[in-house]
Amino acid sequence: MMRAVKSKHTRLEDIVVNELHKRGLRFRRNVKDLKGKPDIAIKKYKIVIFIDSCFWHGCKKHCRMPKSK
Repeated sequence: MMRAVKSKHTRLEDIVVNELHKRGLRFRRNVKDLKGKPDIAIKKYKIVIFIDSCFWHGCKKHCRMPKSK
């Protein structure tokens, strides 16, 4: 079941990435060699971004729980 939950290139990540791209920022996605494996890293400014969706936080408004395990 958990394999059905996307961990890379989610819709929320795509929104952030599109905005960063519009602003001309260079970045890397899903960086495995940095501590914590951030979703986005902007090396020039030493910034990392972790994007956790409502699923992982159990948000009652947006989270859709799977019907099976």
